[in-house]
Amino acid sequence: QALSVTRLSSTAYEDLRRCPYRFFALRQLRLQESDELDTELGKRDFGNWLHSVLHHFHEALKVAPAHDLPARVAMINVAAEQANQALGLSPVEFLPFSAAWPRVREGYLAWLAEFEASGAAYQEGEVWKETPLGRLSLVGKIDRIDRLGDASALVMDYKTEAQSVTKERIKDALEDTQLAFYAALLPDDTLRAAYVNVGEKDGSKTCEQSDVVNLRDHLVAGIVSDMDRVAAGAPMAALGEGKACEFCAARGLCRKDFWE
Repeated sequence: QALSVTRLSSTAYEDLRRCPYRFFALRQLRLQESDELDTELGKRDFGNWLHSVLHHFHEALKVAPAHDLPARVAMINVAAEQANQALGLSPVEFLPFSAAWPRVREGYLAWLAEFEASGAAYQEGEVWKETPLGRLSLVGKIDRIDRLGDASALVMDYKTEAQSVTKERIKDALEDTQLAFYAALLPDDTLRAAYVNVGEKDGSKTCEQSDVVNLRDHLVAGIVSDMDRVAAGAPMAALGEGKACEFCAARGLCRKDFWE
């Protein structure tokens, strides 16, 4: 309880929900892994690159609307070059993305045309939000916010993972932290939230989390309760299981591998 937390992100709260000890180690003690030198680009790099591409593309489209496919292809290709420059990628470093890019681009633009036909319109992207919650501030960067035909907001988060993984995120609604947390960053009484899975093989798909306002209320109540318990000195036990442990940076601290 001596290590106060005043700013809480969705990933930080996800750490607390998955394993209190991980939250203690990484968020309260603020320990970090030493980054290894790695010259090869991986899945995470592609995700970061694609986020940058789509942000540049939609900001350009907002300034100079274009509806025909050739114009949009040209604009998104320009956005790809801007993303390369922003991330400092050389043509050689971009090679791993080159083979996948045409199919990803085709699938995304097809999805976008269908999505816009429903009356949705891009409002802003990569936007930083902060919302007070008692002594806490909920913080986060939202990939994209659209306005629907009835003027309500649609919060979206891009995913480049397998579609089955994205669908699993929304299957158990109360276990999905991210979309409900992002909804909590907005003051809107009426809003929707969805993941947009941007893939190569199956194109782009919308995976909407239903009744996100109700989920947001449950999440906020949970945050208040959990952070009050932390402040009161509740034990931060290592309760993680499965993937929560497999990809945990604090695994060498809790020494769970040696418990037995």
